Order: sequence, then C-alpha cells, then structure tokens
Amino acid sequence: MRGAALNDTLALVPGQKMVLSAWVKEGGNDCKCSTYVKNTITVGFTGASENFTFTPKGSIIEGWQRYESVFTVPANATAIQVKMNNTNASGGGAPAVYFDDFRLHPFNANMKSFVYHPVTLRLAAELDENNYAAYYEYDDDGTLNRVKKETQRGVKTISETRSAMQKQD
Repeated sequence: MRGAALNDTLALVPGQKMVLSAWVKEGGNDCKCSTYVKNTITVGFTGASENFTFTPKGSIIEGWQRYESVFTVPANATAIQVKMNNTNASGGGAPAVYFDDFRLHPFNANMKSFVYHPVTLRLAAELDENNYAAYYEYDDDGTLNRVKKETQRGVKTISETRSAMQKQD
C-alpha cells in the first residue's frame, strides 16, 4: 500500500497545541542545585515571527532534569526549527550540556518510546506517556531479572526475580 508507510516529515497544523518533552543534563561538576539554568530549547517557525523558549522544570533525577512544555503552532507557520542551546557564558571551555529522549507530538496524543540494546536486541527501556523511563535488566542467560521505574523521587526498583537450579547428585 503506497503512502501507508512511516512519514518522515512533520505536518504542522496551524493553531494546534503541541507538547515538547526532553531530558537535559549539564556537564561539569555535580550540581547541588534545584534546577539547571545553563540550557534552553528554542522553537521557531518559518513563515511566522513567533518563537518559544523553554527551560527545564521539576526535580533533577539522577543528574537529569525534564522539559515538558506546551505551545501552539502559529497560523502562518510552514516549517518548524528546534534548537537545543548551551547558554553557559564560559565560552569555548563551557561544560557540555546533554539532551536526551526528545519528543514532539500533538497535545491530544499519547506517545510511548522504546529503547533496544544494539547487540542483544532486548528491550532496554520504555518511555511512558510522561517521558519517564522503565529500565529492564537481564541476567547472563537473557532472563529478565529486574525492572526499575523513573519517578519524580528518583529511580525505584519495581520488580526483581531470582532463580536457581538445584544440584543433582
């Protein structure tokens, strides 16, 4: 069926609310702060003069802080441009800023994302509708033995299993 495959372009709908979600980590020394301030995500549009600048919000969880912002596509927009910015004023030697799990989707939609191990092809993580991850850990035999869930209070173990074979005489 032609046209039923994945579409590699984002069709903008003027007036539609969109959700931008991502995770950010600022490099350098461990931050003992409540929020990261040396990064932003900017959304701009071709054909429209409106720009949106977002900052991360919420708890820093194991060194990462989440972006979750809503914006409305301007009426004259024909294309979108997203910039992930390191705003550290230190110049060329500025600590790195890392962005991960970037997602952009309509406000009235849900999105789940899946991460697979590149060698074993086992499910390594699943990102839920709120862009929080569930991590899957396997033993040497490939049996799932632990599931951890990212929450606002950090990563918590959800389930853990162990098994052993009894020795035969």
